Amino acid sequence: MKKIITLSLIVISSTLFTACTGSGIDIGKQTPSFQNGVKDGCATANGEYTKNSHAFNNDEEYHNGWFHGRKKCNPADSKR
Repeated sequence: MKKIITLSLIVISSTLFTACTGSGIDIGKQTPSFQNGVKDGCATANGEYTKNSHAFNNDEEYHNGWFHGRKKCNPADSKR
């Protein structure tokens, strides 16, 4: 019985921890503005500073996408 409880706790814990990984954002279902922000943020993370300043300052979707892309494509994060 103790083995069953221990195994159940391990399975439940691993399921919970894997649910916490990833951004939870499906890029395919986001607005074109968000997708443009992701592309520019990703380019920035890879060393080519790219940002539409007007959209970054005035469009929340682009702004959020830019940060998402920068984080997603950051080479330092992929080494962890």
